[in-house]
Amino acid sequence: MISNRTRFRVSFTSVPTPVSDVWLTLASCLEREKCQPKRFYLSQLAGHSDSFHKEELLRMSGTEIESLIAERNLSGFRVNTGHSPTSVDYTLAHMKEQGNQSILSCRIEKNAKAPNDWTQLIEALMIQWPSIGGWQWNHQYLCWQEYCAIEGYQYINGEIPLNLRRYMQKNASLHGDDREMIDVSLNPGRNHQLLLGINFVPSAEMWLGPHFWQYAKCTKEEALAADFFIEKRDTPHFLYLKSWPQPFSRPDGAQGLQQQRIWELLFHEECEWPPGSGGISDKPMYGPLELMSSP
Repeated sequence: MISNRTRFRVSFTSVPTPVSDVWLTLASCLEREKCQPKRFYLSQLAGHSDSFHKEELLRMSGTEIESLIAERNLSGFRVNTGHSPTSVDYTLAHMKEQGNQSILSCRIEKNAKAPNDWTQLIEALMIQWPSIGGWQWNHQYLCWQEYCAIEGYQYINGEIPLNLRRYMQKNASLHGDDREMIDVSLNPGRNHQLLLGINFVPSAEMWLGPHFWQYAKCTKEEALAADFFIEKRDTPHFLYLKSWPQPFSRPDGAQGLQQQRIWELLFHEECEWPPGSGGISDKPMYGPLELMSSP
């Protein structure tokens, strides 16, 4: 079963330095929330220069990780507590040859000890470093809305919508069959690529940094003037926009209409649910059983 925990993403215009301070900000958040694991596994590939590259994972405390990041002058990091229903993973990565843009993201499994609200972390990071944006969302909902292979759809997401648009994806190798894919380009909860490795999420809470507006189809002033947000905060480091009390968990009903308004405002794009309907259903239609009764 896909984890329904709240995950976060913060994107930066370049590698936030010193990287040890990014780790310290994250570790302090986990400590404050009493969610700091005693030990992590630290990758010796992510963020390391070639001279340090090793497949071996280092078993370290949060304090030891901070020291090693500073000592080796890392450009990023990846730490985790394994792969189980109680595990977590935190990664700071940049695009290297494809650009210096960076992203801090996480993997939070279903029974993991981790915050369900990342507001303080997102704002602390965006205050310290030039940012494109920050988001937090219901992971199961985003996975459903982004799932684009017909194979396994029914097992993971329940009944296949009748008018789901399909297409064949050519297999890039000489072996294997072409894959039947699903067009998710109009799903209300889909991602939107801003630049390589950096995606916008139409989440119920968004922190849009000063660098976001070069990718949007509207101005910051137009976003501030929009009347469908339930909370707005304009700061020197980000514009905070809240359009639903909890992370979105449905693409239809009132939640779907809010996401539709976000797409129309920020990117002048449309969305629909169910697929092929041309609008937003006023009642829940399709989706994982765990999300069918979401308010």
